[in-house]
Amino acid sequence: MKTIALRVLLISITSIAIGAGAWESIPMTTVQESPFGSHYWVVASSTIQPALDVDMDGKPDTDLLILIPPCERDDADRYLDDGTILTSRGSASCEADEEEEEETGTWSYDPTTKTLLFEKYDGGKPVEARLASASASQIVLITNHQSSKGTHTIRTTLKSKKI
Repeated sequence: MKTIALRVLLISITSIAIGAGAWESIPMTTVQESPFGSHYWVVASSTIQPALDVDMDGKPDTDLLILIPPCERDDADRYLDDGTILTSRGSASCEADEEEEEETGTWSYDPTTKTLLFEKYDGGKPVEARLASASASQIVLITNHQSSKGTHTIRTTLKSKKI
């Protein structure tokens, strides 16, 4: 279940700890080639199909936003052209001494395969996502999660946020 939370957090909440081999296999791109542009992005929705009990209450869940603490729901990520992720913490703070903005991970994008690799500095596993669609105001990413119940598709929608 923690893996699912990290995949959700991948997007606004993006995780990075990719080994050197993975970074070498996917070339870094500039902002102009990536879907992110110079915007900040917040997770608007994240769903899993088929449903999976991610909060361990005995009932299958489809909405993965239940895994994101309320204080992180207004956080927004900016994907810089040097491959770093800059997170703006929003108005709801998780900690009293929380920085307003900080570097939180790394990313790369392969425009040929429309593949994104994200890794947050929070110690989670790197996440690979496929770009399903992108516009100046919305990005949709698709990832897969393997559980004991089978393969699940995670669909995460990012919305552009003015900071």
